[in-house]
Amino acid sequence: MKLLLHTCCAPCSIYCIETLRKEGIEPTIYWYNTNIHPYTEYKARRDTLKEYTKSININAIFEEEYGLNKFCKNVINNLETRCSDYCYKVRLEQTAKYAKENGYDAISTTLLVSPYQKHEILKKQGEEIAKKYGIQFLYRDFRVGFKEGQTKARELGMYMQKYCGCIFSEEMSKSAHQKKDKEESARANRDTERRIRLSDTIPNLDFRPLKRENEEEIDFIYNIKKEKYKEENKKELDKEILNKLLERYIKENVKNIKVIMLKEEKIGFFDGKILENNTFRIDNIFILKEYQNKGIETAISNEILFENEKVDKSK
Repeated sequence: MKLLLHTCCAPCSIYCIETLRKEGIEPTIYWYNTNIHPYTEYKARRDTLKEYTKSININAIFEEEYGLNKFCKNVINNLETRCSDYCYKVRLEQTAKYAKENGYDAISTTLLVSPYQKHEILKKQGEEIAKKYGIQFLYRDFRVGFKEGQTKARELGMYMQKYCGCIFSEEMSKSAHQKKDKEESARANRDTERRIRLSDTIPNLDFRPLKRENEEEIDFIYNIKKEKYKEENKKELDKEILNKLLERYIKENVKNIKVIMLKEEKIGFFDGKILENNTFRIDNIFILKEYQNKGIETAISNEILFENEKVDKSK
């Protein structure tokens, strides 16, 4: 049998080629992938396949057509069905056409190795297109060897793509990253707006989370809290007992302590709890005596209330 094997990339070809060779079939590799974008990705996959086919001494045909324009025009009206409506068909059709014109008996595709492709649709379209050209579609369920092929590809140091091929699948593959970026950007924007509002009320006022490994900040919290204990108890507490109380307080509240800054100088801190709606509720505000009664406590309290109101309105 003279077989033309449409090949989407080198990693997917490994198991397919090895299996066919064991059957006594020596395929000719056929590269035609107008769905792979951008061009840097197209080139990386093509060049990796070129190197691999040379290394295993197998014939390979490379049809050069980077078809971003044509691809987009044909799939834009229904992106959800782009694979079955266009992507599979255009590649299988071109493979069958080349095979017929150059004396091949059959075609197949390495797409059959991927558990992420629409396997039954590929099989049906392959058979229909091959019949149209009067040749055979060699069907194999190569999916059983997908992981094996991927493992060998990594061992060989091959370029491993991160998405199916087209720019739309690339977008889908990055959806988790996009969501994370969006959330981080939203947090950063809220933080920036918070600093602006605080500074409008009291210039250069800001606050930041306490870091457990920051000894300078820990000592600062410790000393303010110690003064507060003395003030509340109207007497000197036993040093050992006081130290234990303070260490326990910092250990239990370190994640919920915010250090208050004014012109990059530490002037106090506040503690509280993160609520279910992911906002922060202030329980206590502690400020150095020289900065008390200057509106700082009110500015910080108003800022947190503003954040709560904003979240509540979005429910």
